[in-house]
Amino acid sequence: MRITKIALKNFRAFYADHEIDLGKKGKNLLVYGENGSGKSSLLKAIELFIDSHVRDYQFTNYRNFHRIDTDGGHVKISMRATKNDPETTYEWSDTTRETDAPLILQAAKTRGSLDYKSLLKVYFLTQDNSEIDLFKLLIEEILNNTRNNFTDRLLSEEWEEIINYPIPRSAKHTNKIQELQSILDNFNNGLDSILQLLKNEAIDILNQFDNSIIIDFNFNRLEFDLPNKCLTGGNVYLQVHVNQINFTSPHQFLNEAKLSAIALSIYLAALKTNPSSPLKILVLDDVLIGLDMSNRIPIIHILKEKFNDYQIFLMTYDKEWYELLKRHFNDWKTIELYAGRGIDYEIPILVENKKYLEKAQNYLQAHDHTAAAVYLRKAFEVRIKSFCEKMNLRVKYREKAKDLDTNDFWEPIINAKNSDGTPKNYISTALISLLGQHRTFIMNPLSHATLAFAPAREIQDAIDSMRQLENELDAIVNSRNSNL
Repeated sequence: MRITKIALKNFRAFYADHEIDLGKKGKNLLVYGENGSGKSSLLKAIELFIDSHVRDYQFTNYRNFHRIDTDGGHVKISMRATKNDPETTYEWSDTTRETDAPLILQAAKTRGSLDYKSLLKVYFLTQDNSEIDLFKLLIEEILNNTRNNFTDRLLSEEWEEIINYPIPRSAKHTNKIQELQSILDNFNNGLDSILQLLKNEAIDILNQFDNSIIIDFNFNRLEFDLPNKCLTGGNVYLQVHVNQINFTSPHQFLNEAKLSAIALSIYLAALKTNPSSPLKILVLDDVLIGLDMSNRIPIIHILKEKFNDYQIFLMTYDKEWYELLKRHFNDWKTIELYAGRGIDYEIPILVENKKYLEKAQNYLQAHDHTAAAVYLRKAFEVRIKSFCEKMNLRVKYREKAKDLDTNDFWEPIINAKNSDGTPKNYISTALISLLGQHRTFIMNPLSHATLAFAPAREIQDAIDSMRQLENELDAIVNSRNSNL
């Protein structure tokens, strides 16, 4: 079973309608997104949709507060078993919650979702020199849906039973003591068995990153202390060996690359030991922040070798890493998210094959003038940047490339000179004048507060002018290439 479409309307950062089509086969998805572009909102759409029934999430709490439409918005996810099977769409909204379907309930127990903050939990559970105790993290998060082979119950359910069990207050309560001890023994044996599987799987994954690292889990079993009338134990200490040197406090000595590799291996290994389901999803959101490229490459091999039966959603704000992943996963669906900034709110710009003008036209037809202008401005920005690069035009130097604005690219184009000092006239004077007018209002982010009242004809004229600009610049580039 694979996800084939994700449709978002007025969900968190996703203002108005957005749809991601993953094809009939349900492709894996690779997303590049600027900070503030809605990347995390896309991750949350998948997470919250799958968990919405189990955790009783209400859509209204996640609605985009800049849009109050009559239907309130939605997250709709379509799925199919194979490309020849019929597609089924499930909706989560204020008025409809179809996420109680057995398929989605099963997926809620097996879905893997991981971001950088999750990794930090593994090696920053303690801030001092003491050992890292993973017990609570394992039971409540990483292994919470893992079944105890001895009882066929979820570990999280058994743990809930243990912490709520009335502690026997006297040795006379023989039956209660025996019952509690039996519950503890079953839990201890089950967790011990699972930890062995988790360790072996994690080490296998970890070898892709660094084969000098070996990890182990030192499990301090739960025991009933009758004299003190309490439970003792219940610790899982992370043991790390690097080149046969034992580190009981690895977070104090190992570098970020090794710590991230250890944490990522534990989380991914848990997916392999957790129960399976027809809908197997892995969502990774910038889990390798701060690592150099050589320390990121292993994740490519891990995903190909270990998770080829999962549908993967991988998100990053690192453009270089995104381009590298595109080369390695050329059969994946790829999209790019940009932050469209207006005076009063932001609109995610979701781009497939950079069809900015088509998006602008669609929003205009839907009478959403603000969104149309955001995409139109992005179309202008991308096209003139590309032209400057292809024609080797000199652009003003700025220490940080992100500080360059559209004028830094527009002026070299309209002011370009031939070797004899005469104007190159890349663009007609009339078009330069038209675009100047449109940039003052339609393509000016400071005007977005009043764009709702702009005539549709004026926005359409700006789109038409932008199409003319694209045609003129394309003709110049094509002519240059044919003469090379």
